[in-house]
Amino acid sequence: MMKEHEGLRGALTSTGKSLNSQYGSVAMLPDGANALADPTETPVEEDASSGGFSCTKGSRVQIFTFVCIALNNFIAFCTYSIVFAFFPGEALQRGASQITVGFIIAIYAIVGLVAGPFFGKYLTSIGSRFMLIGGLLLSGGCTVLFGFLQYTEGTTFIVLCFAIRSIEALAVSASSTAGTAILTHAFPNNVATVMGALESFTGLGLMAGPPIGGFLYDAGGFKLPFLVVGGVLLCCGVCLWILVPQQPDENKGGKKTGSLLSLLKLPAIIFTSGLNVVIASTTSFLDPVLQPYLAKKYKYLTPTHMGLIFLLFLSVYAILAPLWGWIADKKKEAMRFMIITGLIIFSAATVMIAPSPLLTDYLNVLPKNQLWMHIVGLATMALGIGVAASPIFNEMLYAASDAGMEDSLVTNGLVAGLYSAGFSIGEFIGPTASSALVQKFGFPWATTALGGFTLSYAVVMLIFYICDYCCCPKRRHVGPSTEEEKTAD
Repeated sequence: MMKEHEGLRGALTSTGKSLNSQYGSVAMLPDGANALADPTETPVEEDASSGGFSCTKGSRVQIFTFVCIALNNFIAFCTYSIVFAFFPGEALQRGASQITVGFIIAIYAIVGLVAGPFFGKYLTSIGSRFMLIGGLLLSGGCTVLFGFLQYTEGTTFIVLCFAIRSIEALAVSASSTAGTAILTHAFPNNVATVMGALESFTGLGLMAGPPIGGFLYDAGGFKLPFLVVGGVLLCCGVCLWILVPQQPDENKGGKKTGSLLSLLKLPAIIFTSGLNVVIASTTSFLDPVLQPYLAKKYKYLTPTHMGLIFLLFLSVYAILAPLWGWIADKKKEAMRFMIITGLIIFSAATVMIAPSPLLTDYLNVLPKNQLWMHIVGLATMALGIGVAASPIFNEMLYAASDAGMEDSLVTNGLVAGLYSAGFSIGEFIGPTASSALVQKFGFPWATTALGGFTLSYAVVMLIFYICDYCCCPKRRHVGPSTEEEKTAD
């Protein structure tokens, strides 16, 4: 009997050695289960990518990637907003009409609408790292070139403004789409947290742009702001070329692109993209109309006071965005609840900003001519936008995953392109609609209409979520596929 046991043990040992040589070594997991482990794998990097979003726990590649792309977002949106402080007045003096000035600024959104899906579709064909760095360098060159328009006037000035801003918008769209796709691919299990942190840098860029632009304009005229910021962009492009690590090459079998049409056929993608448009339009709704309204109503407000009021809105959003993203990642089943709740909070805030005649003249529940009411309304609006916007990218990724699309840089690029396009549409609709509504009905009724529109879309999303739950009560994934899920499938 002992000899039989020894013979069986020897057979198992030889079989194990054969399996080890053919498939890798057999490792003991903490719970006692066996798993085939490839000796060439690097588990440290794998754990980092699957763990939480933390600069202390992340791998060096993740840290470099996040820092570089966050810096890219800050500089890009600082460049976008730097013109608000002085360009409209300069353009009017050089022969442009008020409508033309509006279109020169809005061309950013129009180009982004077309370019975002294109760059998302061909992200891996062009190369995500090349698109990120090339877009940043091209944007810097266009910004420097824009500063030399101070030597032009009239039709030449207007034509060159459109041409340079269009190319710059194309470059920013490429850089932004690539950066979003790279970052979400690097942190697949913490997409909302990463996007929330990225939004903080976006908000900081929007906050820093106007004061930096105003200071440099006062110091050196029209040309200096563009030369300085453009030079910083070019330097950042070189730094990113050195620091950003090589990205996963997913084109070894040929040029690989995703199907944008397949993505657009998904109801969840359509409704969530619509939500992104609504969020972007609401955030930009107040840009052209709030300052004139407050300046007319409160004569004692100085430009510094106005800047602080806008700063409050962006600060609340930028500070709380990472928190909402973290909640969306930790409580994935609550993301849709967060979206509905955020839209309702935002709708309530819009009737406080003016405040709405429905609450002051008819119901008499809010006071008139109180500056603190506008400030509370703005802070509440920023709170609602953050809650509703944080889960959007996750929702789009999950919809693609549920439809059977692979969790890869290709899919991330498609979603990033659609996300960028939706944001661009909203950035164009918001200021255009607010200007028209304020001119026709006045600021209080315009913000009331905005609140009604947002609340209506909250009802639409709620109906869609109920129908989606009834038709598909159990999603295939509550996030990107993990190795365990793939093995179970």
